[in-house]
Amino acid sequence: MNRSLLSLALLIAAPLVHAQSGTTQFISDDIAVVLREAPRNDAGSLGSLRSGQKVTVLETLGPDSFARVRTTDGREGWMTARYLSAQPAAKDRVAQLKADLDTAQNQIKSLQAELGAAKAQLDKARPAFELAQDNTRLKAELAAKEQASQALRQQFDQERARRATLLTGAGLLSGGVVLGLLLPWLMQSRRRRRYGDF
Repeated sequence: MNRSLLSLALLIAAPLVHAQSGTTQFISDDIAVVLREAPRNDAGSLGSLRSGQKVTVLETLGPDSFARVRTTDGREGWMTARYLSAQPAAKDRVAQLKADLDTAQNQIKSLQAELGAAKAQLDKARPAFELAQDNTRLKAELAAKEQASQALRQQFDQERARRATLLTGAGLLSGGVVLGLLLPWLMQSRRRRRYGDF
């Protein structure tokens, strides 16, 4: 039972990364990764890489080992391969979605103002104009603006749902990482207690 929980936690915390030589990838999550001189944990440090930073994968020793990468400023070194992701960090994607959402909200406000002005113009023009053609044209403009406003409202709802999904995914990933870090410690302390009782 404990072994299957540990396996599940490892699957959640360390997704498989198969990178080909020369591909651009990103440092995943909100972490700092040490760039090393050789593919060993005791190798000298060349500095650290932050979440969302772009690197080019030059070679990999497997998803649970090390990958040799080149940073955008030209540094080359080895890092733990499990921190590589084919997508930018979730926080960067959420920031972009929020910016897109703000733009959509501003467009909705602008269209609503135009819609209000068009309605006011139609109300003001109704007594003055008796021609059915002008009245029909203004109604068509109003309908088009209402349709555009509705389309933007639907886009706003979709963006909000997508943002909620990203936040949920980021939360699940964070929980998996925490679980993956805590399980070995809990198992070790349980073993210590069990052997300490004898």
